[in-house]
Amino acid sequence: MSGMKLAMIALFGTMMLAGCSSLPSMGSGTARGDFAAGSALDYRLPNDARSALAQAATDALETGEARSWRTRRASGVVEPASYALANLQANPRARIKAGRGDFDLGHQIETEMGLYVATRNANVRLGPGTEHQVTEMITPGQGVEVVGRVTNKSWMLVAIDDVVRGYIFQNLLIKAPGTELELAGGPRRRPLLCREYVQRIDLGAERDEWQGAACNDGTGWRAAPPEVDPETQPENLLEF
Repeated sequence: MSGMKLAMIALFGTMMLAGCSSLPSMGSGTARGDFAAGSALDYRLPNDARSALAQAATDALETGEARSWRTRRASGVVEPASYALANLQANPRARIKAGRGDFDLGHQIETEMGLYVATRNANVRLGPGTEHQVTEMITPGQGVEVVGRVTNKSWMLVAIDDVVRGYIFQNLLIKAPGTELELAGGPRRRPLLCREYVQRIDLGAERDEWQGAACNDGTGWRAAPPEVDPETQPENLLEF
């Protein structure tokens, strides 16, 4: 084969590789920031409306106040609701209701610890340390559900009546009677702050209203994926 033919083949191969590298990766772009996901109007919403909705949703989730948006063809409103935490259960997408949104979540946590009882008065704090604000106090004999223990620290993240309330010093809690022999302790994960929301979209003469949720991994609010059944779906960490 002549040197010219070899050069042409090499050039053609280079052009093909360059073309392939410019192609978008499979599944990129839509799920992470699609705040219209879950709506019957999702796939018919124009791009400018999606952008306006995403900005309104972010503002609503940050401020806690309803935000409306409008474009030439569509309009809507996003109303923030209660807080929740994700990445703490066997199904990482499952969310646990949270009493507030200012917990210190910058720690890796060993998840799914089980039922405990307070041995004395115990302060519940916003973070795992005495320097954090006290939000309430539980009394001796009061039960709590420990949803996680901070790795390398003696602090438990607890829920009361299925709502996360904050952190309690580990030495103030013991396993609830009858549960001492139950196995406890799950994967180590970093909890994610989430927030439920209600929104409405008007597109022409059509209207859709539904509920959704978004989570913040420290880089901003993004629409949360559905809470799939762990028995029918693989267990993957909740990542954006």
